[in-house]
Amino acid sequence: MVLESMHDEVEATLASVRKTHRDVGKALKKAYGYAVFPSVGRASAVLGAAHGRGEVFEQGERVGIATLSQVTAGVQVGGQTFSELVLFNSKEALYRFKRGRIAFSANASVALMKAGACAVSNYEKDVVTRAFSHGGMQLELALGFQRFTYRSLEEEKLREQTSQADEGTNGKRRAA
Repeated sequence: MVLESMHDEVEATLASVRKTHRDVGKALKKAYGYAVFPSVGRASAVLGAAHGRGEVFEQGERVGIATLSQVTAGVQVGGQTFSELVLFNSKEALYRFKRGRIAFSANASVALMKAGACAVSNYEKDVVTRAFSHGGMQLELALGFQRFTYRSLEEEKLREQTSQADEGTNGKRRAA
């Protein structure tokens, strides 16, 4: 159920981004693969943190689930939500992502974000990220680290089934 809900959010995010940023459709077609994080929440007050979950696609087919985690430290305050699109322009770049070999460092920035704003970064060879703001206010002069984890769809489905089975067992124990 969680996977289906996330997939609906990913599809809605892709449709919205394609509509407002026409170049994204071309970039998606050209990319070997991509990851879509429909909603990443970020908050900071000296220390900052961001987190979001999304889906990974290889040659247009959904192949897995990814988690984005970010930690920053410095002069910073505020919060924002955004969607993030990570484009892998080669098979090797997607493979590095799946193996956990892609992590990005954050830079200094000052932002008063409004819905629809977009930022583009080329962090490493054959990998481009695009962030699309949903809104918020963020002031920062910070350094940090953004990390991704990946699970195949099969692993994630098994994890979800195990979690549901555990909840059912715990519910029966409480009722007894």
